[in-house]
Amino acid sequence: MSMSIGPTASSIDAMGEQYRAITQNLANASTVGYKAKRTAFSQVLRRSQATVKASPFIDFTQGALVQTGRALDMAINGDGFFVVEGPNGPSYTRNGTFRPNASGQLVNGSGWLLQGESGPITIPTQAGDEDISIDPEGNILAMGLPVGKVKVVTFENMQVLVPAGGGAFSAPRNVEPEDAEESSVIQGHQEASNVSTVEELVGLITVTRMYEANSKTITAQDDKLKSLLSVAMA
Repeated sequence: MSMSIGPTASSIDAMGEQYRAITQNLANASTVGYKAKRTAFSQVLRRSQATVKASPFIDFTQGALVQTGRALDMAINGDGFFVVEGPNGPSYTRNGTFRPNASGQLVNGSGWLLQGESGPITIPTQAGDEDISIDPEGNILAMGLPVGKVKVVTFENMQVLVPAGGGAFSAPRNVEPEDAEESSVIQGHQEASNVSTVEELVGLITVTRMYEANSKTITAQDDKLKSLLSVAMA
């Protein structure tokens, strides 16, 4: 590859990263609690050439809180995550759609146990939706009796979190969460995805056009290089 093609090729790689982020966001535009994947671009000087580098990150901006009226739907207003026990340990999610399992313990859509301040939270089997109340502090009452308090945590730097499947995230072993003291739990609500479908579609069109333009540049420069080699070898 010639020196002139290098920067263009790095731009194409960066746009490929952005394209993957956009398509993932569009696929999850209706996923409860989903956090959009973004791409930050920067120029890096390598051997006197400015190449473009794409750095993916998660946009943890809060999505809209949508009322569902379902007693065990919960949304966090503010920073923080619900803690669920995944197959590889604690995971953190903004998806507050929970239900009792066969043992009455609250689980998410993946069957992972919701963690309370004192461990898993169990709802009495005879309790109906009308018998369950959750206050902004996360205290759950069933039939007028306390059954647990939802654990809501946050992180000093949320960019250390990595996707763990099921819309949840995991944290490095050396990173400990802290209580999300300034956040509140809203019963009967779900947090919508923070993806704007219109913005993502506009971004997709822009990336596609830029990719096509850069591809044409590489093709033109490659043809020019071949012509120069033909002349040199004649």
